[in-house]
Amino acid sequence: MATMSREIRERWSQGRRRLDLPESADSLLDELHLPFVEALNRWRQQKGSTVIVGLQGCQGAGKSTLCQLVVDLAADLHGLRVGIVALDDVYLPQSDRQQLAREEHPLWITRGVPGSHDCQLASNILDQLGQGSGESITIPVFDKGIDDRLSTSRQMEGPYDVVIFEGWCVGLGPCSELDWETPINRLEQQEDAQMRWRNRIRQQLEGPYRQLFALFDHLAILLVPTWETVSLWRGQQEAKLRLDRGDDASHSMNDVALKRFLDHYERLTRWTIETLPPRADFVARIAQDRSVKGIETRQENR
Repeated sequence: MATMSREIRERWSQGRRRLDLPESADSLLDELHLPFVEALNRWRQQKGSTVIVGLQGCQGAGKSTLCQLVVDLAADLHGLRVGIVALDDVYLPQSDRQQLAREEHPLWITRGVPGSHDCQLASNILDQLGQGSGESITIPVFDKGIDDRLSTSRQMEGPYDVVIFEGWCVGLGPCSELDWETPINRLEQQEDAQMRWRNRIRQQLEGPYRQLFALFDHLAILLVPTWETVSLWRGQQEAKLRLDRGDDASHSMNDVALKRFLDHYERLTRWTIETLPPRADFVARIAQDRSVKGIETRQENR
């Protein structure tokens, strides 16, 4: 493992403070971020060219925090140039989802589940970044506040040593063993009784998402304990939003609205927790108090 100087630790701590994380988050450096960077460096050395890493974690697991702090840490420790792309970057525009809601099923107005992303665009981005040509690549910017893409975009310029593609359902396969027919919650029972929404999700996982995730060289997971943990964390986020914004918290959800929103995610979130860890090369087990309980890695190539 690389030797970490006091200066590198201080730069990481400065990044932690910029993200407004509490001092208790300092433990993440040694417990999670450093092991992850060491894995990235090992994978880069093994491949000898740009490594594409899928990073999966349920809502609130800490994917964005990890990605933001790992970029500078990897550069400081190993001179690695790391680029970040998110599944959220390629959400379908609101107009496309409105069309799906009219033509396929009303539930498609809500972004998030497989079928609400532009997988071809994501595949093109990863293909270009993986080639390491050094050309500028355009990445859409999605604003969750307006629930739509912005007219502006951001640029990524390779070559990168590592490209991390992060998202809540990243790495899921066709889920052929999953019981799709039995409703798992009220939303599925009352609003998708004919399974038109679920069937399209399944088809999307079997097709475009499977092809997209096949581009990964490695899969890393921030594993939360249970679905109930995800629900708890998201509830805490909404409560904080309402407290911080007061009357301006127009985009926050009350308990009823949040429950319905999370119902969209419950089936596949439970499935990722149950089935993805054995397929991953790096698994960080995150406790309900957000501490890291352990790291599991596979040394061999995928």
